[in-house]
Amino acid sequence: MSSLATQLPAPASSCRTLPGEGNQVQPKAPLLQILRVAGAQEEIFTLKEVMHYLGQYIMGKQLYDKQRQHIVHCQDDPLGELLEVESFSVKNPSPVYEMLKKYLVVLGMYL
Repeated sequence: MSSLATQLPAPASSCRTLPGEGNQVQPKAPLLQILRVAGAQEEIFTLKEVMHYLGQYIMGKQLYDKQRQHIVHCQDDPLGELLEVESFSVKNPSPVYEMLKKYLVVLGMYL
């Protein structure tokens, strides 16, 4: 499981290249429920924090592929329903961000 942690978007590293990384966002209810399961208590987050809690959710529910740990299998999970996918890769955080974008209200600057 430790190798998965290095592949998931980290709060201080791989998310650095995403647009709007310093902006504050407010997750809409369906995404906020998933973040709460991962331990989030805030109402407003940075994008890095959203990605961090998403990674915690994936690890906590063991949704990653045991052989190829960058693959997340979420077809039977609320995350899959939310993102409307059966699986996705966390190797590149940009597509994950694109899937999440419709569930985030940007506070301040645009993404």
